[in-house]
Amino acid sequence: MENSFNHQNDGQGFGVASLVIGLVAFLLSFIPCIGVVSIFIGTTAVVFGSVSIVKAHANNGSKGLGIAGVSLGSVALIVSLLWVMFLFKLGSKSNIEEKIESFFQWTENNDPFDEPLEDMKSLDDLEKALNELEGLSKKIDTVIDGTTIDVDIKVNKSKKEDKKEMKHAKKVEEKMDESEK
Repeated sequence: MENSFNHQNDGQGFGVASLVIGLVAFLLSFIPCIGVVSIFIGTTAVVFGSVSIVKAHANNGSKGLGIAGVSLGSVALIVSLLWVMFLFKLGSKSNIEEKIESFFQWTENNDPFDEPLEDMKSLDDLEKALNELEGLSKKIDTVIDGTTIDVDIKVNKSKKEDKKEMKHAKKVEEKMDESEK
C-alpha cells in the first residue's frame, strides 16, 4: 500500500514547482521591459511541468499541476517573446534619437528671436514674437511625425490665454499712457 501512495505522488513536486514558477513568470511577463526575463523563468516552468507530466503519466499520478505549470509558463513565454519583438521593432523603425536630434537642429536654425526677450521695447514686439511662435508650433508637426497632437492642443490653449493677457496688458499700458499725459 505504501508503494502505491509513493507512486501517486510521483511528479507532484515538479508539478508544484512548475505551477509556482509558471505563475511568477506569467505575472512578470506583463511588466514592460522586465517581462523579457520571463523567457527564462517561463522556460523553466515548462520544463518542470513536462517532467511532472511524464512522471505522473508513467505512474498513473495526477497531471493537473504539471499541466497548469506548462500552461502558465507557455503563456509567459509568448507574452515575453511579444515584448522582445515589440522592443526590436521599436528600436529598428522609430529612430527616436534621430528625430529628436533633427528637431533640436531645426529649432537652432529657426530661432524666432533675433534679439533677446529683455531687449524688446514694447508690447508690440512681444506680440510679434508670440505670432512667430504660433507659426513655429505649426511647423513642429512636420518635424515630429504627428506626435505633437497633445502638445499642439496645450499650445493653442496657452496661446489663447496669452492673447487675453496681451489685450489686458495693452489696455493697462494705454491707461497708463493717458494718465501720464
